[in-house]
Amino acid sequence: MESLERSWDWVGRSARAMLARYADPVTRGLRDDIAQDASLHLWEFAGRLQDPRRIGAALRTIVRRRRYQTLRARRRCDWLRYVEFGVDGLAEPCTVTPREPSFTIAGCTVPIAWARSRLHDVLARLPRLDRQLLLGFYEGFCCAELASRYGRTEDCVKTRIHRARRRVRGAFESLVRLAGRDCVPQLEVDE
Repeated sequence: MESLERSWDWVGRSARAMLARYADPVTRGLRDDIAQDASLHLWEFAGRLQDPRRIGAALRTIVRRRRYQTLRARRRCDWLRYVEFGVDGLAEPCTVTPREPSFTIAGCTVPIAWARSRLHDVLARLPRLDRQLLLGFYEGFCCAELASRYGRTEDCVKTRIHRARRRVRGAFESLVRLAGRDCVPQLEVDE
């Protein structure tokens, strides 16, 4: 019984140590809860492990998934706001505060209108073929169709689209970092 308690103590400590490498405030604040939840999931899953020596790998996967699910749930509930009523200050849940559509770039919430206004300049920096492949892909053409249209192999098209997307993402991240809070309206650092 004592060895079983020590092994589950090891699981809890390992899960907390795995979560310690993430620097975001949500993970830091909920580290013990996520580690406990991951430990419970591992306990449920442990009977189905074919090789008990792989428990560390299973724990890493479960911790990563539980952290992602927790962050996703927090973002999904972020749009809920609470409004105080009366002297008691009772909160009424599910009061929605309308916000401009936005997404996260380089850890900051950026309005879609701001990003859309700079998209043409970012795409203009790409090589002509990469820009055409990327736009064609987002118009709905599959890689095989684009390959036959531009006389390339399908693997070449996939690679060029992947690299073009990475360049666009990098360009937007550098734009947000350079612009800072002064030039980007409603720029918020995600917590």
